[in-house]
Amino acid sequence: MPATVVDAVQTPYPCQCACHERLTLDERAAGIEALYRFDDAMRGWGQTVIWDLAAPTLWRLQQQLGEVKWVAVRDGACIHARLLGFCVHETIHALCGDPTAPNYGTPVGLPYGVPESVPPAEEAAYLHTYNQHEARAWVGLATVAYKLFGIEWTLLPAREVGTYGFAGGTALCDVPPGYRRVPHYDHQQHTRRYLALAHKLEDEAITWFTPQKLDEIEARFREAEAIGKAKRPSSYPPPREAARIKPKQPGRNDLCICGSMRKWKQCCGAQVAG
Repeated sequence: MPATVVDAVQTPYPCQCACHERLTLDERAAGIEALYRFDDAMRGWGQTVIWDLAAPTLWRLQQQLGEVKWVAVRDGACIHARLLGFCVHETIHALCGDPTAPNYGTPVGLPYGVPESVPPAEEAAYLHTYNQHEARAWVGLATVAYKLFGIEWTLLPAREVGTYGFAGGTALCDVPPGYRRVPHYDHQQHTRRYLALAHKLEDEAITWFTPQKLDEIEARFREAEAIGKAKRPSSYPPPREAARIKPKQPGRNDLCICGSMRKWKQCCGAQVAG
């Protein structure tokens, strides 16, 4: 069975952010309550949230499977900065598209490929809309986290750089069947060009979060949350109770906290033991 939100908050691991030491009990409880609410909203939209430490691997599997309504969110040890940031990022993505559709209506082959039906001359224009959505999900973390949950501490996105598909470079990535690879600017091979395009896109994305748009986001989230909460498979432990659990290293046969889907003893745990 996939891990649930309760599994995630009841198995805190030490993280580089030192969230458990840095944040107060009240803040940690608020973070856990926000994770519960995210889980409810996604359930309200008909999505299944997977809280296993394997988000990158599960995303690649989702590309192969096509239209599945799941959201894999956990790819590291940190709960209160990285995991919660990942969930707010996903919330913005959902509300930029159709939150009830698989992958919120975004084709799974993006951003490094386009459906084969898209003419080559239209690749950049086709990708632009989805790049806009990614930029909003990238720059809107703090604003949306405060609007929905009252969270004021720094949240971290799932990665260190936005995932955009800027057509015109030379980088190529594998894409699922039915898609065509798009030569694009890669943030490692074409760093300056990639960041220039990303910053321009992100500056534009900031303006999307008007007071009216934030009110709309809150209303849509709360509507889905109410539906999902009524469908909870079981009651969740009080957030303050979960917030008191102290982080500890994984067991030898637990999944590694790096998200590799390997056992701890065969991955990062081997380095600790060494």
